Amino acid sequence: MATREQIYREQLRALGIYEPAFEPEIATLAQLERDLTRARKAWSATVPKGAKPSLLDPLYNVVLTLRREILVHRETLGLTPKALRRLRGQAAAGPSQQDKMNELLTGIAERVAAYSVSDPDTGEGGSDG
Repeated sequence: MATREQIYREQLRALGIYEPAFEPEIATLAQLERDLTRARKAWSATVPKGAKPSLLDPLYNVVLTLRREILVHRETLGLTPKALRRLRGQAAAGPSQQDKMNELLTGIAERVAAYSVSDPDTGEGGSDG
């Protein structure tokens, strides 16, 4: 049977977004899911037979917190539909806004360089030099 870490690696590879740099995040996500399983079991163990677990039990807050953390880590890795759309959108977007801005500023600088002004103190610069 495959470990949670192996399952996540395979899911990321299938989506075409796996990077070795994701390993610490994968390990954290797998640990959180193991903790959630333990917390659910502990929460269920507080209930008499035939009854439902209480939403007022402090362990229920632990379960909710772990669920939220798991969702955040899944989104970080691109394992939710929303996060996957974001990651794919970034890949398809091409050059970033900063790249576009740098390109525009370089063009402006080249045009301005044609209007070089001489320094009156040294006489250097200018186009008629």
